[in-house]
Amino acid sequence: MSILVRDQTFYKKLGAIAIPIMLQNLITFGVSMMDTLMLGRLGEVQMSAAALANQLFYMLMVIGFGIANGSNVLIAQYWGRGDTEKIRSILSVMYKVVLVVGLIFSAVALFAPGAVMSFFTTDEAVIAEGIKYLKIMGWVAVFYAMTTSTACMFRSVGSVTIAVLVNATSLVVNTSLNWVLIFGHLGFPAMGISGAAIATAISRALEFIIMMTYLFVKDQKIGFRPKDLAGWEKDVVHRFVGTAAPVVFNEVLWSSGAITVTMIIGRMGTEFVAANSIYSVVNQLATVAIIGLSNAAAAVIGHTIGEGEPIKAQERAKTLLAMGLGIGLIASAIVFFARPIVINFYNVSEVTKGYAYDIMGVGSLIIVFLALSSVSMMGVLRGGGDVKFVLFMDVFFMWVVAIPLGYLAGLVWKLPVLVVYLILKCDEILKSTFACIRVLRGRWVRDVTL
Repeated sequence: MSILVRDQTFYKKLGAIAIPIMLQNLITFGVSMMDTLMLGRLGEVQMSAAALANQLFYMLMVIGFGIANGSNVLIAQYWGRGDTEKIRSILSVMYKVVLVVGLIFSAVALFAPGAVMSFFTTDEAVIAEGIKYLKIMGWVAVFYAMTTSTACMFRSVGSVTIAVLVNATSLVVNTSLNWVLIFGHLGFPAMGISGAAIATAISRALEFIIMMTYLFVKDQKIGFRPKDLAGWEKDVVHRFVGTAAPVVFNEVLWSSGAITVTMIIGRMGTEFVAANSIYSVVNQLATVAIIGLSNAAAAVIGHTIGEGEPIKAQERAKTLLAMGLGIGLIASAIVFFARPIVINFYNVSEVTKGYAYDIMGVGSLIIVFLALSSVSMMGVLRGGGDVKFVLFMDVFFMWVVAIPLGYLAGLVWKLPVLVVYLILKCDEILKSTFACIRVLRGRWVRDVTL
């Protein structure tokens, strides 16, 4: 049997979801790139401070995605059945959870910014700059959580254009305000990292206004309106907890692990942090297609199972794995050959440039395995309802293998940066192997609506 399915409808549906998501992620990449480049002109301290402070909001984003993706396992399958009433009930529960989580992160950023920064680094200059950033960004944490989860939800029903519009608007506003406020143009004072935070906060607030206006006023697919926020069906809550809780728990543990990895990097020196920030921007660009394919895979697999076609879902899963491998190899080549070009954009020391060159070399290898793990776990298995397996794979190899060995390698044994970084990312190699085997065996289809 051919690895690639011969079903034009499948490819059209996949492309209709994946391509707008790729565009959205390209725009998000543009925002991150401009932030990093502009702060990079100020120096390593400011760039490192913003990168470390943003770890708190990165965790919020991942948890928001987790809540939305957990909801999407249900939403995609109900969408396949055409049951929009149940979808509105799921959204009501989702927004209540997201609101609480957003408020918690807002409180941490506003009232304990020093503790957040001290977790990542002992450099007093970096801590001081990071505190400035957090005290401003804390005011929009709830907006960010709501926008993130809503954009993710729209993907599961094929409505991805709004997210592209929101991100495009954010790119223009954020870049313009960064130029004005960071460096002091058009009569404004040069505000440095505080200017970057204000620009980003305004962009996040604008994203929220556009996204929620579209949801409550314009969207006709789901028909969710403010009055639906009061809904609380026990049956839906039970299904939400049973399906979404493992996904949310997965994302909390995974994002905590990612932040712990950043802490290890942060305590190895400001140069390592700055180098990792440079690579992160390139990694975002290189993985745009991977993320788009993974999100589209989750939606398409969920729809297929919801339509009562488990065999077809398994056939499509194998095709998705092959596509993931191909995209991963292309992304790997982009990162590897872009190294000398990208690094020279930044006003950083030769030590930082050397670290960045090595990290990007390791990253070009890891991206192939990242593509396979992302498509198989975040796409096929999660879309198919096999959320507990994804939870185990995602958390086990990070917390039992990568983090303990990375901590010892970096902070105890003092091994070279290149070796430490490879160890910290080795979980991608391990979990992609087991996840692909799981997909190929076909024991992952779960109809979570029954």
